Amino acid sequence: MPQFTSPHLVYDHRTATFHDDYVSPATTDGRIEADYVLPDDERDTPHAEYLSDEYETTGAELHHSNGNWMLHVHCKTEVESNTPDMEATENGTVLGVDLGVNNLAVASTGAFWTGDEFDHWRHEYKRRRDDLQKHGTRWAHQSIQSIGREQEGRFKLILHRISNELIGEALENGCSVIAFKNLTDIRERTGESWGHKWAFNRLYEYVENKAEEYGIDVE
Repeated sequence: MPQFTSPHLVYDHRTATFHDDYVSPATTDGRIEADYVLPDDERDTPHAEYLSDEYETTGAELHHSNGNWMLHVHCKTEVESNTPDMEATENGTVLGVDLGVNNLAVASTGAFWTGDEFDHWRHEYKRRRDDLQKHGTRWAHQSIQSIGREQEGRFKLILHRISNELIGEALENGCSVIAFKNLTDIRERTGESWGHKWAFNRLYEYVENKAEEYGIDVE
């Protein structure tokens, strides 16, 4: 059994092979095979929806939490979007991006980034903080602060990945402009939490900073 020195690992198709019921990731001891641990009844679960022929697996992240290893598999598929189609303007071809709660981002190409992982960790960190607040000790207060830093770091990692993939989507489709829907009315339009609003603003910031390197304008 390989030993991992980091609680978080990122895999893509070069470092892991994804099958219907197991994954074969690369380790320092070579490739291993690990079966997916799935519910007995998979109906109406994310596993049944995403681990199917309708979705393409693009990568995964391995996380260690509370003594367990969890694999977050990234998938994508073509979807119908309310986001305006890509259009050519005097400034070039535009990639439209809409932001929401169920899907953090949906591009006008049909690519989307689900909010499942974000919401999973948001609820997990809230549960940990609620448990610690029951103690009311100085140690508990310090632990809550530590959890806050860990949560922010994890969310930034997720958003960095999405921003990189949004840039890649623009480059792949020859877009010279990435246009986000107006961020000022996001909360009223989607009813999302403060955490989602923070994520939307941070994602815009990351995309804007990275797009400059490729000569892509962000609106």
